[in-house]
Amino acid sequence: MPFTEILAQDTVTELLRRSITDEQVAHAYLFFGSEGIGKRTTALAYAKALNCTDNAARGQGDYCGVCRSCRMIALGQHPDVRLLTPETTGGKTVIPIDAIRTKVGETPSRPLPLREDASLKPLEGRHKVYILDPANRPGLQEDAGNALLLTLEEPPPHVVIILISSRPSAMLTTLVSRCRPMRFQLAPHDTILHAVQATGTVTPEQALAIAGMSAGRIGWALAVAANPAALAVRCSLIEEIDRLLPSGRPAALRLAETMRQLAVSTDILASEEADDPKAKTSADRLTRRNLPELLDIVASCWRDLLVMEFGQPSMRINADFATLLDRHTGRIPQEHLRVGLQTIMQTKRLIERNAIIDLALERMWMTILPG
Repeated sequence: MPFTEILAQDTVTELLRRSITDEQVAHAYLFFGSEGIGKRTTALAYAKALNCTDNAARGQGDYCGVCRSCRMIALGQHPDVRLLTPETTGGKTVIPIDAIRTKVGETPSRPLPLREDASLKPLEGRHKVYILDPANRPGLQEDAGNALLLTLEEPPPHVVIILISSRPSAMLTTLVSRCRPMRFQLAPHDTILHAVQATGTVTPEQALAIAGMSAGRIGWALAVAANPAALAVRCSLIEEIDRLLPSGRPAALRLAETMRQLAVSTDILASEEADDPKAKTSADRLTRRNLPELLDIVASCWRDLLVMEFGQPSMRINADFATLLDRHTGRIPQEHLRVGLQTIMQTKRLIERNAIIDLALERMWMTILPG
């Protein structure tokens, strides 16, 4: 897949391409922007371009995608390209400091930690590329970040380090200051819609719904379209809302329990982390990770009910469930719907900040359901 196939990030890919043709490759980059917009995909593409053996592609600062180097990177088997992601050890899910450096007096592990490995020449490629995702807390803790800093301060000439973050404000400032920043943009709605439709895995109505909920995250949208589990969970949740909404607040506990069960039943997270075999998760962490996705679905239903109150059916997100949701038009007053939307998004933020899940969900449903 050449750079031209990375959607909605033309500015970033052009800068990366020119860094190769102009021989101005930086020793460290910071790829930052919202979740699910292609930061890790672009990082791996840049690793391919840096090590591609096709002279024609290399001359354009691109990659061919079919040479041995490109294929090995795609499979995660290239000896000079390494992706470091959080691992669950001792109850914490972080990029371990042992993956960055070896403690004094200890024997280096295999594969070698980043610092020791970076000091060696590449085995096959032109560059050693290290991708850390995420590079912000809590994924990359301060001790591991400080260990990485030593390599960033005195990088070997053949090393390129790419830090990925959706929250650069949660990164060590000393790391940020030593990287060339690359801001990733949200994609336009129509671009996402066309990309989802092109997959051929969803109906036109589902494509509209996915594009509407994506909020500009094209990677998220494509991952959802390719994930039958995510589509099935969305269907189950909306049908349960349709069934219980007429009951009003007495259904609050049941809807909260439904969300908990759906969140822990399968990993519906539409991101690259969900595909990471090292991202082993406990039931609690899986629930906490999936609930924001489910809350987005609830928010989209409340938004649809609100736009129907204003007589704007063309603005609906869940076009594929229009018949179900239309049955509830007028059931909840406009002002109550507005407050409900605010409450749903506030609950999402609380859960992301480690609020008690049961209490947050039950309080939310008691607030947003009609009396």
